[in-house]
Amino acid sequence: MSRGRLFLPAAFAFAAAVAATTACERTKTVTETVFRDTGSTVTVTVHDTVRFNEFRVFNQIERLGNPLVSEALLEKRDHGFHNTGSPATDRANFKAKIVKFITTVAGRSPGTASAIADVLLPDMIVVQTDKAANTAGYLGYVFNPNAYGGRRLQDDVVDISLGAVFGTLVDPSGASPGLATDNVPAFGGGAAPGTTFPYLAAPNAP
Repeated sequence: MSRGRLFLPAAFAFAAAVAATTACERTKTVTETVFRDTGSTVTVTVHDTVRFNEFRVFNQIERLGNPLVSEALLEKRDHGFHNTGSPATDRANFKAKIVKFITTVAGRSPGTASAIADVLLPDMIVVQTDKAANTAGYLGYVFNPNAYGGRRLQDDVVDISLGAVFGTLVDPSGASPGLATDNVPAFGGGAAPGTTFPYLAAPNAP
């Protein structure tokens, strides 16, 4: 332990004690003794009166997996229903509604509409960690069951989703090419993200 940083062990002990006690189900006292490099000791005593994760209620107010599922394919009155729902019930609750949108608004066949709905539902991004990482890509598993899936920074997910619903991504017949893109360039026309953490590109010039 280097000299000149004497408060780090005490701070660490306090954090450890808090972490230990907040996980308890009943009130208890924890005492931690830490030796500094000066040979003296510091004692931290924490009286825990918090029952962690007990009697707490969390409200789910929004969820988003596959872009445009809620925003474009469901009626506005269903947005709250979708946001407070669960992927486990997505197909039961929303498949018929999405199929209706794709067959009427997008003008696709019932078979294509059903296939697209099955791709986009349940509304969550599929990541197959046992697959090769170089096969990562949004909706990549649609055409390659052995693809990693997920979502890369460079993926234009809105265009990909529009390409599935209106374009040729799933079915070339009955496509509406003019609706298959949002006409916004990748990264908003700015620089591409970097390849190392934190991946942020340089800001655009004013």
